[in-house]
Amino acid sequence: MYNYISNACYGLITFIMSTSIAVSQVYPSAGTAWVINGQQQAALAPDWQQQFDSASAVSQWEDEHADISIGGSYNQYEAKKITQLGYMYSQKLEWVMGEKEQQLRLWMAEQQQDYESLFLHFQHDTQFEIPTNKHALHTPLYGMPEFVAIQQTSTLTQQGQITRLNMPMQTALPLENNQTFYVFSSEKLTGLDIEFTGKKLAKANITIAHASQDFSSKSLEYAWQPLSTQPLSATLNSRWSLPTSWPRVAISPQLSAQLGGQLAIKNARFYILKITVNHLDSEAKLTKIRLPSWYQFSQKASKHYVTIPGWDPLNDSNKDGYIDDREYQQRSNRNASARLPYQARLIPLGRMWSEGSSFCYVNLFSTDNRVLLSNFLQQRWQQQGQQGAYNDSLFHVPNHSQFPTVSGGQILELQMPVRQAGAFYWQSLSAFNKGLQGSNQQAWVGANISDLNLFTEPGLQPLTDGFNFFVREDYIHPSLGLSEQRGLLQRWEHFALSAQGKRSVLMAHMRKGGKVRWHGDSKVNWQHDQTTNLAIFYLLNNPQLDFYQQWNHSFYYSSKNTRDDNYYQAGIPHNVAYQPTAMLQQDLGKPISAPANYPAVEYRDKANKPLALSSDSQLTLNKKTLTITPSHWFYLYRKTSLTLPWKNAAPQEAVIARQYQQGLILYYTDRHGKNKKFSEQASTTVDLPGQYRRLNADGSLGQVMNKITLTGYQGVILIPEKPST
Repeated sequence: MYNYISNACYGLITFIMSTSIAVSQVYPSAGTAWVINGQQQAALAPDWQQQFDSASAVSQWEDEHADISIGGSYNQYEAKKITQLGYMYSQKLEWVMGEKEQQLRLWMAEQQQDYESLFLHFQHDTQFEIPTNKHALHTPLYGMPEFVAIQQTSTLTQQGQITRLNMPMQTALPLENNQTFYVFSSEKLTGLDIEFTGKKLAKANITIAHASQDFSSKSLEYAWQPLSTQPLSATLNSRWSLPTSWPRVAISPQLSAQLGGQLAIKNARFYILKITVNHLDSEAKLTKIRLPSWYQFSQKASKHYVTIPGWDPLNDSNKDGYIDDREYQQRSNRNASARLPYQARLIPLGRMWSEGSSFCYVNLFSTDNRVLLSNFLQQRWQQQGQQGAYNDSLFHVPNHSQFPTVSGGQILELQMPVRQAGAFYWQSLSAFNKGLQGSNQQAWVGANISDLNLFTEPGLQPLTDGFNFFVREDYIHPSLGLSEQRGLLQRWEHFALSAQGKRSVLMAHMRKGGKVRWHGDSKVNWQHDQTTNLAIFYLLNNPQLDFYQQWNHSFYYSSKNTRDDNYYQAGIPHNVAYQPTAMLQQDLGKPISAPANYPAVEYRDKANKPLALSSDSQLTLNKKTLTITPSHWFYLYRKTSLTLPWKNAAPQEAVIARQYQQGLILYYTDRHGKNKKFSEQASTTVDLPGQYRRLNADGSLGQVMNKITLTGYQGVILIPEKPST
């Protein structure tokens, strides 16, 4: 299956491999990255207006000042120097079909394959608790039609114009006799709930029909088969049995361009309903149009629950993909009440992203599905000029946290309860990603794992094989502690990933403590925290593998201008303001071994017990040996606890150092981190292993010194003094 797709993609893969941009380091000692750049704006700050007088100028600067751009866009400028990486959510497809879903469905239709085989389904009616939020509220999952158009009444000489009707309806829509409106759906529907207001409604009637062929003209006429006719009433609950033949149809390019939205997507096809109000002789208004829900929602005390109906092929005796009334009454599996397979898809209701989410889990256990999805990604990367992509929601997989089931839960395709499926799904996701890398060895295949340790989390170990780079969204902040809450001494996992050749984007934030967080957006505070974050990055840096990005104290990414509440000066393009460009230009060379007679740093496990030393190239975890890259961290100063047992405890506070060929990195911190009092009151003076100058925020160097005083949560970058000639 899909042989023709594989053959067509051979040339595409060859093209990508031959043209993939090699990552060249913009700065001498650190790779750099943008994450979700875009929406560039001309600078408004007076000192920056000349250099950044347009959005294109900002895009050009970004193109020249980072190695990779992840999930971003360059609409105003054709970026050529930077390696661009997109998004991929391989574990999901949307119920409301977009470009990806339409393309996959087209390929499968051409091979006479069932689109529904792309999804996982519950075999039994499954109830689980959901949060009180309303993710998917504005989608068919909660009864909202995905696209509705209304046609003005025709005259003798002119066809009535068709316009889009915004959903949900905010105001009542006046109707005329023979008024027609259309519902476009990604899947077959078995009914509509419609509400009207007006007098003498019962004298009129409503007819509902389905489209039976493609529309090549500018209108939607002459291709309809009747489904239902009934008298008009204030509340109309129309239901019908599915017709034997109900095709997905396309509409003309002229009409789809006019209506826009989903209808303008390439290869778009829909199930279309036509609703006509007939014999209306008085004023009436349409107030609501909804899809009947196939879910059951309930509440017990303060908890909310939903039941997703199960689909069992044994109930479908004639194998037409629909359980009619007779089959429903005689069904073999009485615990499976879905009438259509899509009603049983694994959808994490209440645990998606927004009111517009319609997230359905993909069956990645199928080799054919993995090939199909891989081919789509390869094609998309070529079209968008990308060299790969990353998964920004890696932990959205079918498991006990997404489906805290009360009853049911059996997955049809796995014959396994959903609560037990997480580890197996990660294995299949890893297999899919390994296939991506196998077909295109130049591809970047990544995931956002934040600061999670893949080596200690049950079931996650397969992910290290499936991805070749990781985005660490919450990895660095300017009050990072030593050993509590995934502290610096537990960052050994980063060096385990680097030993496997994995690339990492280490992102620095201001949101977890530091001068900016605690004392405001002043210039002094920003420069202090930017310097500290960059110093922490240099402690972690594996040249050619690691990439740095500095952000503010939010997760609202873009290339827009700064504001008073996210920087010390408004009107500067985000990435220009946040990246410590002047400091990055200093050549530190590469990390080297610690100077003699300084103690190595002890790495620790989740229980804060010693695991290995920073000079080691291996450590043992859960009776398994892991190879790690020696970081060569050393203590320039440490203060141990005055209470027993002090021997195996992490230091109360310490200055951790790392030496580069042409630099020395220091960071002064305490055990727990994020301690405002330590930031404000702690201070220590340490002797340096030579003479150095401090690298300032503006790129200048300070006075020569052989000792330095650091305050709590301060990181510095020191440059060795060259001997006089």
